[in-house]
Amino acid sequence: MRLLIRWAINSALIVAILYVLNPHVTVAPVYVAIIVALVLGILNTMLRPAFIALSLPLNVFTLGISVLVANGVVLKILAWILGERLDVVGILWTIIATVIISLVTTIVNIAVGDDDGLRGREPA
Repeated sequence: MRLLIRWAINSALIVAILYVLNPHVTVAPVYVAIIVALVLGILNTMLRPAFIALSLPLNVFTLGISVLVANGVVLKILAWILGERLDVVGILWTIIATVIISLVTTIVNIAVGDDDGLRGREPA
């Protein structure tokens, strides 16, 4: 249940973030922004770990800055998939958007909690 609550809140916040960054991140109607939030969640679940694993030596060398680039690449892939419906101007705005999205979703995930009720508890 918490997964659905987190997804709904994250989707709403991603929609708001996309519209706040409007001159640099253009998204078509609201339903497309909701689709962006859903697909971004799926891509982050599937592609982002692979990008981070492949860039692990670079990530160690840059003290984690390359994770921002990995997040930006995922957002650019999403923009490529959606074509005209999502346009992100430049890699800098891509990284800025992903940083804001990452911060907001992290705060939401901490506030809502985990699906796993055992986290923080020792097994019996």
